[in-house]
Amino acid sequence: MSSALLKQLTDERLVALVRAGRDDAFGAIHDRYRDRLVAFARRLMQGTGLDAEDVVQDAFIRALAGLRATDAEMHLKPWLYMIVRNRAMDELRKPARATAELDEVLHLAPAGDDPALRATERERLRELIDDIAALPERQRLALVMRELDGATHAQMAATLGTSIPATKSLLVRARTALAAAA
Repeated sequence: MSSALLKQLTDERLVALVRAGRDDAFGAIHDRYRDRLVAFARRLMQGTGLDAEDVVQDAFIRALAGLRATDAEMHLKPWLYMIVRNRAMDELRKPARATAELDEVLHLAPAGDDPALRATERERLRELIDDIAALPERQRLALVMRELDGATHAQMAATLGTSIPATKSLLVRARTALAAAA
């Protein structure tokens, strides 16, 4: 089967072909979702200096092993997003990055040439990052998916494995907690 034909197949059919041993079918899955997953990982890990592409590559390796390990029915897209999310969270849970690296990232804040203004801006950004990191995981993920990825409530519900009203509740609680922390 040609790669052009594989690209036209549904996710379910590609999963079946991968499970039947077709590596080219997994290549089609990779091509279909890679860019979106890298963008998602970048948003989750924004400002950390971590490499989103490494996280997504590792997620694809795990996904291939997972697809071949079971015949359970699955919804491919939310499952891939969940793997990337879990890998990103694993990376974020590792010991904190060096302060110099954080300062380098924060230096990009638009504070002009005034060192006092730059220091204030850096401190505010550090506080915001700390406040977001202090949110419960599901609230943090909902907030990042909505505000940085522009995900709809339906997309968030599918990725988080919850209902649409629950995602709305997660967002309200996350925003309330951030406002209280500020």
